[in-house]
Amino acid sequence: MELEEQGGGKLFLSLDNLLEILGNPTRRIILSKLAKVPLGASELAASFGTKISRQAIHSQLKTLTDYNIIESIGEDPRNIKYRIKSNLSLRINITPDYYSIKYDVSKIDDLSENLKLKDISCHVDYQKINIPSEKLRFLGERIREVEQNISELEAERNSLLRTKECFIVELKKIMIDLYDKDVKKREQPNLEKEIFYTLFYNPIKYFKRINIDTLLDDIFFSDMGNIRRAQNRISVNYLLRDLSKLMDFMYEDEEDFFFFDI
Repeated sequence: MELEEQGGGKLFLSLDNLLEILGNPTRRIILSKLAKVPLGASELAASFGTKISRQAIHSQLKTLTDYNIIESIGEDPRNIKYRIKSNLSLRINITPDYYSIKYDVSKIDDLSENLKLKDISCHVDYQKINIPSEKLRFLGERIREVEQNISELEAERNSLLRTKECFIVELKKIMIDLYDKDVKKREQPNLEKEIFYTLFYNPIKYFKRINIDTLLDDIFFSDMGNIRRAQNRISVNYLLRDLSKLMDFMYEDEEDFFFFDI
């Protein structure tokens, strides 16, 4: 499988493969069910009724297994069950003025290494409870609190994204008002604008030093051949040099690196 870097680490599953996996509604239903309890192929097929054949279920299970998303458990061939063995996270934000896709994939090499209740602050209070029904009530209340906290964080995140988009819209207005006449004279005005906006979409990634290869991947994506990459690198270097003349917070040093000083 293709390896991709995310947050400085190597991922065993590419974004394209992850989108392909989650883009299939049958696979999403299977993952939803396996996230609750391990199930066999026949149990999964029965839950779909006559809508999907058992052969199709086996095909989807094989795909998920090949991608290391799930694994089979049990020694009896007649009673093989499947469970999830990888953590998947995908977040997509696309608006007229903002584009961001972030994802993370990690294998669960040992289920016994998952977070234990003893590692959580409420462990002491939980240990004082002896009645099973009261333990269930306690855990249910904690789950509800966590979901409420997640909901509040999501609301705050959405508010921050709207604020960021507002800043980007204003940034584009400035780019048009101050630089558009100059940019229009160039051979690739749209590419110059795209470079400018890409830097501001994720200034943390480009803070201080601009990595040209990272910028190329963000603009042209990573499946470029060597010749096309070299051609685009020349264009991007040229346009970065011109942009640095227009802005006093982006400059080139003696080693041919660009710095985005914000």
